[in-house]
Amino acid sequence: MLMVLLPAYSYASEKLQLSILEPFLDIHTGPGKNYPVFYIAQRGETIEIQKRRNEWFKVHLKVIGDRTKIGWVHRNALGLTMITNSKASNEKNSDDIVLAKDDPLLSTLFNPDLYFGFNYGQMSSADLVGIYIGKAITDSFSVEVQAGEFLGATAQGNTVAGVIAFAPFPQWRLSPFVQIGAGEIYTTARGTNSQQNAGSNTFLQSGFGLQLRLSDRYQLRLDYRHHNILTSTDNNGELETWHIGFSGYF
Repeated sequence: MLMVLLPAYSYASEKLQLSILEPFLDIHTGPGKNYPVFYIAQRGETIEIQKRRNEWFKVHLKVIGDRTKIGWVHRNALGLTMITNSKASNEKNSDDIVLAKDDPLLSTLFNPDLYFGFNYGQMSSADLVGIYIGKAITDSFSVEVQAGEFLGATAQGNTVAGVIAFAPFPQWRLSPFVQIGAGEIYTTARGTNSQQNAGSNTFLQSGFGLQLRLSDRYQLRLDYRHHNILTSTDNNGELETWHIGFSGYF
């Protein structure tokens, strides 16, 4: 059931019903574009959501008599329908139609704003692996927490940072972005003097990169980051890192 996605929905036992607003809606035999279209629903008909599998939703559609068509519809197509079995929808007139993708109850379903990713890169001569989790505030702005672990010939350690990212052209498939933030780096020297040389420092971070949209929810990312290490002395340091990563919205 879809009720787990609708915490404010009226009745937990009631399935979500959507009214078709487009001239037609393709219904596939399975959850994928490679499955053939076996039925075309018409404007004004109502479909009932049964379950979800990734980007596809299993639906029931009543046709002539008591017969029911059962098939699968892509998330993008469902976004152009309208909720019919809610009090708010029943109170709207024809001039107040709200598409399912714009309905507050379904905002996270059609417009996911949380993403998670992992990456690999280099910090000077050290190998670096990391993860990041973020939240899109708008189409262009997002906030992100990044964590990484590096291992080199003479030093090892980890980093954590919070950043703000800005993508000026989010509609592009290959989109540039910039980021600024701050964090902490913990470093341990490798070898017999590792304990004496362990320590942590705050750093300021800036960077830029490119993200390639693979689908509505998945993307590849290549980015460069510059770190200004703030030490207790006047001898501040600098680090440069680059990363290639993969992320998905959920």
